[in-house]
Amino acid sequence: MNDKILTINGAAKLLGVRRSVIEELLEDPKLPRLFVGTSQQVRLVQSQLITYIRERGINWYDYVV
Repeated sequence: MNDKILTINGAAKLLGVRRSVIEELLEDPKLPRLFVGTSQQVRLVQSQLITYIRERGINWYDYVV
């Protein structure tokens, strides 16, 4: 599998949203993420992000405030 590791900015570009939207999504502990380097920077695996977005779209009513 050729899976990309994305920065927050890369994830935002992939989804066509602002960085702040990805930061909001990261508040959900169900969104898989990696922490890399000594500074523990957040990275997202592209396929896991797409799966999360699809599932969130299907179960949108769980996320309505």
